[in-house]
Amino acid sequence: MAELKNTFSWSYSAASDFDECRRKRYWGKYAMWGGWDARASEIQKKAYRLNKMDNRFSIQGNAVEMAIMWALKQHQSGRKVTMDEAYQEIARPYLNRCWKESRGGEWSKNPKRYCCLHEHYYAKGDAAADKAWTAEVVDNVKTCIDNFLQRVLPRLENVTPEQEVEIHTPDQGGDPESFVFEGIKVYAIPDYVYRDGDAWHIHDWKSGRQRDSHRNQVALYGLWANEKHGVPPGQIMVYLEYLKEGVMAYESVTEELLESVRETLRGSVADMSDYLVDANREMNQALPKEEWELALSRRSCDRCDFFELCEPELGEP
Repeated sequence: MAELKNTFSWSYSAASDFDECRRKRYWGKYAMWGGWDARASEIQKKAYRLNKMDNRFSIQGNAVEMAIMWALKQHQSGRKVTMDEAYQEIARPYLNRCWKESRGGEWSKNPKRYCCLHEHYYAKGDAAADKAWTAEVVDNVKTCIDNFLQRVLPRLENVTPEQEVEIHTPDQGGDPESFVFEGIKVYAIPDYVYRDGDAWHIHDWKSGRQRDSHRNQVALYGLWANEKHGVPPGQIMVYLEYLKEGVMAYESVTEELLESVRETLRGSVADMSDYLVDANREMNQALPKEEWELALSRRSCDRCDFFELCEPELGEP
């Protein structure tokens, strides 16, 4: 088998990590590379394990997405389901599995297969806090499913499977959804896309609160549709579905919006390249760890999955 190569790539999440903390990007892209190999260094192995870490917000989002997509497929097959059915059938087993795996520690041997939650790994031993956030996640998941069934599904009830655009996701194995922009591989993984005539409708499910940066994320999906599939601006609609609040924001993608995304991409790629040896993206060799600055805010460090690796350099909180 050919050796895997750590190629330079860009994604919305990678850019967010880089902007928040250069060191976080170093751990998650470069230091962890090869950490799955038994011959890897202890730092590589630890960075790899921590890079696979989940948290209560990520499993909440996953549980919601799995449940609502199941409900949508049930609807397309002619069977209407309730919130309780979707939660009990799909969301609850997933959440229970994540919690048990995290508490059981199986992830230490196979972090790719088993769940490790940040809240457990960095736990302070507060059982009451653990119980509180667990209950909050359950409540949020149920609210999101209910709002999807009541507010979003009626808008999608006539969409057929034939209209849906297949999206390659990380859990399917192989390479996730991406496109090439000016020689750079860009990962873009919309939650749900369908065609209606010549128009493309791109939906992103959100189980948390509204953020201004989310518009940039769905705008990137508009560029994906334009660059990879040739859909012209004006025929691309992007939707932010804030399921916890039952609110939807949408806009028609314009050429001006796409150009803004292109400029953001170019600037971000250039900034990331400055942290490579000779700024050579083809070689993609990181500068020494010390060149990747720590976050300015200690608050960012306290919630970071890689906190353990940076802790010796950090002062008191």
